[in-house]
Amino acid sequence: RVKASIAALVNSLTETMEPVELSVGKSKIDAEAMLFDRRDPVIFDRELNHLSVRNAEGKTIATGVRFSCHATLYGRERDLISADYPGQWCAEIERKNGGTCLFFPGSIGGHIVPKEGLKQFPLPEFTGPLHPIGVEGVRFSSRTAFVPIENSRYLAFMPSLAFGHALYDRDGVLLPAWKRWWLPFRHVLAFPLPESSRPWIRTEISLVELGSLRILGIPGESFPEQAIGGYSQAAVGQNNPNPPNLKNVPPGPYLRERLGGKHAWVVNLANDEIGYTIPAYDFQITPTRTMKPRPKGTHYGETNSIGPRSTELIFDAARELVAR
Repeated sequence: RVKASIAALVNSLTETMEPVELSVGKSKIDAEAMLFDRRDPVIFDRELNHLSVRNAEGKTIATGVRFSCHATLYGRERDLISADYPGQWCAEIERKNGGTCLFFPGSIGGHIVPKEGLKQFPLPEFTGPLHPIGVEGVRFSSRTAFVPIENSRYLAFMPSLAFGHALYDRDGVLLPAWKRWWLPFRHVLAFPLPESSRPWIRTEISLVELGSLRILGIPGESFPEQAIGGYSQAAVGQNNPNPPNLKNVPPGPYLRERLGGKHAWVVNLANDEIGYTIPAYDFQITPTRTMKPRPKGTHYGETNSIGPRSTELIFDAARELVAR
């Protein structure tokens, strides 16, 4: 029903299109006042990005905002469904400018959240100027990444994964229905599941090009440092019992620099949600059926990642996409 509704809406919009002017801008936010990085190394993406879409009369049709922070301001004690701070921001922008506002989550893995103790999360001022961008056409391209399911808990609940993904063997052949049920039993009863029997999925990396604006879509939650680097100024907590091995950090250039151009957005949770893309230098797990007890420190993300190999497979596809 969702797909049919979207297709019908797109079809109707082709009959009501009008010329627009696009403008983009970016500001630097005071990350230390707003954000908290739960996982070492402490690296923030400080860009607040802004896209304005106006018609020939200067009326705002839409606004896009990209910001790198989990939508978890309200915390677990709140028992109401909400859009959290992105909903507040979009509502404020729509009241001020008119039109529709769309929020793009930036690099939120790592785990970037609102600073502890904040009860309000006001929309920062857009201090950077807006630059008109000429768009002769819109280009969309994508790449598929084929990744193994290595998360022990995901393997135990494999039938649930089939609701969102087709499951394949390592040769790219669709798994028959009986294997979706047999392999979890095999995994739990005779742990671990052999490498040759592990299922794989396909996920997608996307690139949208609007003139000088390039938007790269990552299918999960990537770390800010994977987009911008920043290791030389990174902080690691002295009390972290299992710190990341920063001697093994990957060399640049990182994704934002690879995108090139004056305006480059790295957007998370695009096209798919496969969990955290955790860098190899800090992927630490307990090799048990439940992946518990977790290594002491900040290693929650591993239990919500599809597996260690997925990160490089996804980023290899992303680098290939932006380099073409």
